[in-house]
Amino acid sequence: MKLYKEDYELKEDEYLLKIRQDSEANNDAINSGFLTKFNKNGSMPAAFKEWGITGYSTKLNGEHYWKQTEMPEIHVFKEIFRSGWKLDSWRFGLSRNWASLVHPKGFTVEIHLENFLDIVKENTIINGEIQGEFKWVYSNLIKK
Repeated sequence: MKLYKEDYELKEDEYLLKIRQDSEANNDAINSGFLTKFNKNGSMPAAFKEWGITGYSTKLNGEHYWKQTEMPEIHVFKEIFRSGWKLDSWRFGLSRNWASLVHPKGFTVEIHLENFLDIVKENTIINGEIQGEFKWVYSNLIKK
């Protein structure tokens, strides 16, 4: 994985990646990842650009303060077929439902829940791990 430099052109199997530490208090937490491509006009998606800053309220000398984390670095990530994908959780959104998977490289990414359910119907899952080689492509997991 390499750091993204402005004006870099992504190859077909490369994505922009940010990884956010999800909890300072829990070092066992799995960090969240966000994979994306550039918009059709070559710009960075706004949701990706702003994603990753987290904050929390803390109390110091009886006063409440908002502590904000730093923006995660942007990396260029080559996505290839890998084994070791595991279900982490799922969530229901306003317009789409999502399955959160632990990427074999150790961070979570989301795929469309419908895609995950299709995978469940056609593949073996042992203790939450999908058997076989898959890769993330535009919020879907595809099999080799």
